[in-house]
Amino acid sequence: MSFPFAKAAGILDTLTAHGFEAYVVGGAVRDYLLDRPVHDIDIATSAHPADVVALFKRTIPVGIEHGTVVVLSSGTNFEVTTYRSESGYDDYRHPNQVVFETTLEKDLMRRDFTINALAMDRSGRVIDLFGGRDDLARGLIRTVGRPEERISEDPLRMMRGIRFTSELSFTLGQAELAAFKDRSLLLKKISVERIDQEMTKLLAGRSVNKAIGLLFETKCFDALPFPEQAADRRALERVRFSILKTDAERWTAFLTALRIFDLHAFARVWNWSRSREKTVSALQKYDAVRKRDGWNPVRVYYAGTELAKSVERLQVAFGRADTASLAGMERDIDSLWKTCRIHQRGELAVTGNDLLKWSSEHPGPWLSEALAMLEKQVITGSVANEMEEIESWFKAWQKQRKPS
Repeated sequence: MSFPFAKAAGILDTLTAHGFEAYVVGGAVRDYLLDRPVHDIDIATSAHPADVVALFKRTIPVGIEHGTVVVLSSGTNFEVTTYRSESGYDDYRHPNQVVFETTLEKDLMRRDFTINALAMDRSGRVIDLFGGRDDLARGLIRTVGRPEERISEDPLRMMRGIRFTSELSFTLGQAELAAFKDRSLLLKKISVERIDQEMTKLLAGRSVNKAIGLLFETKCFDALPFPEQAADRRALERVRFSILKTDAERWTAFLTALRIFDLHAFARVWNWSRSREKTVSALQKYDAVRKRDGWNPVRVYYAGTELAKSVERLQVAFGRADTASLAGMERDIDSLWKTCRIHQRGELAVTGNDLLKWSSEHPGPWLSEALAMLEKQVITGSVANEMEEIESWFKAWQKQRKPS
């Protein structure tokens, strides 16, 4: 087998030329063997961090105390980490002690799953000390060593294991399944940010429904920071996540199926960014509007075509429409958008200053009310987007709202 990681070749060559061992390790080897896209390429070496810094011109000591140096080469960042072993995890994440080792075997022994404990040398030879290739062939998620020990080191490995069943369509090993059930409550000790990262990837996997079933079977779901009302497992497992395209769509489907509608409270507990909260909130809002009233030009205008099409995908995901009708539903969105006389408020022929000039009133809430009403009238063509006609409409509106 030839060496498939061409961009990393120079780093391995430099390290081995100076008497050090060096291998590509972990997910890159796994994904290459599965014929999946390879993203990050990590390198394990017998060289100590100081050696790595000395050998390469462009480095970043991102985790030098744990043996990791980022090497910039061929326009790519590579994490180069010294062989190490770890012990003691009082915070269930960071080892109390890191020892630099001299053998690849010691380094691979600390990794989470057998399929991530694979290495490849510069010739393309795969080093497999724990049966990872067999597990790839069998579609099995097994820990390196006893699952209880791996979980105690970092309980997030339970979420990672279930996430891999979603991404790879693999099955969780029986010993792992039992250990996850027994230790699921340890997830309460993990930061919500780390759990959120795994959940987001899990929801994007091709076997997400299977993985959601595992969340419940292992009781890991009960250890996650969900409100008490989040219990409709059957509705959740019926969602067709595969039709959804974005993380926001998938989270919307997930939370809606669980009947979690106090999104602000959920987002606060999960430390979501304001941007993600805003997008998911809009999707939940317009999903409800679509379900109740359907679309019209005004609703499409305020939602925007991209969000409206996301809502259409949610219709299919929830079983309210079939896949075959989706393309037509998206075309309907585009048609409604084209009927709108304007596509943003800035296209109005007037501004708030014009309304103030035509009015004898001081600025106040009435101004926002008038602009919002005018916007709807212009969108639908009830009022032409011309200054004279808008002035006539405004004066009539103002007269109508004043007490007689």
